[in-house]
Amino acid sequence: MTRKIPVPVIAVVSEVMANLYTHNQIDRFMDAAGIELPAPPTGNKQIKVRAWLRYANATLSDPMGALGTAIVELMEVYPAGWANQVATPYMTRVNNALNEYGFTYLRGGQIISKGTTAVGENLQEIIRTRSLSGLETEFNRIYENLDADPPSAVTASCALLEALFKTYIEENGLQLPSDETIKPLWKVVRKDLKLDPAIVGDDDLKTILTGLAAMVEGTGSLRTHKGSAHGRGKTTYKLKPRHARLAAHAAFTLASFILEAWGEREG
Repeated sequence: MTRKIPVPVIAVVSEVMANLYTHNQIDRFMDAAGIELPAPPTGNKQIKVRAWLRYANATLSDPMGALGTAIVELMEVYPAGWANQVATPYMTRVNNALNEYGFTYLRGGQIISKGTTAVGENLQEIIRTRSLSGLETEFNRIYENLDADPPSAVTASCALLEALFKTYIEENGLQLPSDETIKPLWKVVRKDLKLDPAIVGDDDLKTILTGLAAMVEGTGSLRTHKGSAHGRGKTTYKLKPRHARLAAHAAFTLASFILEAWGEREG
């Protein structure tokens, strides 16, 4: 999927970067983002940034991803010699421009489609804190495809949970099931974390934990029947972004709960 950088966003970013950084700094940011023109652009700083970002739109598979990498320091580090109250409005301008076109900047250089929930943001922070690169890959894939390719987002939601369960099993020295699909993996994790509704006395918690099991089964079934991982036969409906968001939010909720429970036990 190609996520083009909107022209007004290019205009704002080029103006802001020209105000905050030197030619050499801008060159370094664009190189880190993987934007390589056949020849270095000429002109003033604003013209050069425009040229790089337009080239990204024309040649890269994910221009918005490259933009996120290019503006990490802009969005997260106050430039040397700039007071916070002076630099912050520049960051705000870039955020506002992204928001106008349905995007949100997240820490670490991620630019995702708007609609991210607080649970999603919390999950991303936990994933990065624990350096769970496999989960981060699927997390990003979910948001890259929610609107453009809902079946792929559903597949990524299931893969996120499978990756989490496998990581938990391996890091805790547990036995991987012979069938490494989502339901058998969940049963191992559920047992080790004592999340089996059958062993919980409180009726309210029992109901919630039963719901977690249903989320796992539903996510796996949706991936199998409607996702992009398997060939699809005759279907009764077409997956839409709202269906993909439902699967994603269910996966985020469960993953966040598992990671927090795991962290509390380690602490």
